[in-house]
Amino acid sequence: MNDAYLEVEFSELYIELTKTALHQFIKRMMSQNYSLYWRYDAKTIYLMVELDESVHELPFVRNPNFLTLSVTNLHVYDEVLATSLEKLLQAEKGNGIVKRVTEGPHYITSYRAGDIESMIEIDGSEKVMMNRNGSMIQYRDDGKSVEPQTLYNMMTLEIDYVLMELFEAITDADDLSIESHKKKLKKLLSRREQVEHLLAK
Repeated sequence: MNDAYLEVEFSELYIELTKTALHQFIKRMMSQNYSLYWRYDAKTIYLMVELDESVHELPFVRNPNFLTLSVTNLHVYDEVLATSLEKLLQAEKGNGIVKRVTEGPHYITSYRAGDIESMIEIDGSEKVMMNRNGSMIQYRDDGKSVEPQTLYNMMTLEIDYVLMELFEAITDADDLSIESHKKKLKKLLSRREQVEHLLAK
């Protein structure tokens, strides 16, 4: 992922931050010469992050002992801020989908509880998908653009494979494997729905 990205989209982002973690984030951004200030409305506190002509607005909900960064869609056009948010997502065990748009490939990374659950690379000719279990599917299309339906079908291939493994476990009456494959299947189905949602935009 060496391509400088032009835009980073955070979807279904949810991070619970202690005040200490938030202060560390603010301190880190200020050390990079960003100006930060707060804006309030009835229910939400907005952290305004400004550098030169760029201003980004991060919405927080107040809770007794922590703040929640919760946003359906957030577009970030600043590399340092995007990287800092993604690190925060990992460090504070957050959930969300991070979609990077570059001049070359696009990358979609799905996080749950701070861990990478799946990663997809889309570059118009080769598609690589990985999940946290290490399985990977690769697809080449001789330079032609691949329709979103094709990516959806590729994920379906992985789901079909897990279904076959589940069937074998049921046949063998292997309760541990059955439970493991069911959990894996549930995660894969969830990821496929999220990818379908992103690619439909």
